[in-house]
Amino acid sequence: MADDNRPDHDGERHPAARNTGFLLWQAVNRWQRVQKRALAPFGLTPVQFLLLAGVRELDAAGGPPTQAVLARHCRTDPMMTSQVLRTLEKDQLVTRQVHDGDGRAMVVEVTAAGRSVAAAAADAVDHAEDAFFAALGPNVSAFGDALTLLTGERPRRRVRAGRA
Repeated sequence: MADDNRPDHDGERHPAARNTGFLLWQAVNRWQRVQKRALAPFGLTPVQFLLLAGVRELDAAGGPPTQAVLARHCRTDPMMTSQVLRTLEKDQLVTRQVHDGDGRAMVVEVTAAGRSVAAAAADAVDHAEDAFFAALGPNVSAFGDALTLLTGERPRRRVRAGRA
């Protein structure tokens, strides 16, 4: 594949290569490759890990979630969430059962094997994240805040040590 960031014949960078959106797209693609490599030993894709971790978070915060709650929490498409959960269920990392109070809803629970895989994979993901974003140095938090703004949310206010 051609390097779209190479200098043009006159030595100038192509304007699209400096476009903020294009750079973001390139960074996301690189980040996804790093995540895929980190998760490969666990047999998980990034979205499988996201949903598995999301189930664990929601379960710890208040009990097993429904698929719909999980999709909202992880900001994933409900149909795609259902398909990915089917795969995780087939791999015996989660179970799904009809919600007692709503026959249309499915409750998702992580199995013991799923907890084990998710914990080990989380360590690998954290290490990959730290290495990937190390280039930003002390600007990692500001970058995260900027990305949060681009998602349409407000960044969480951080309290620095020694300040209220």
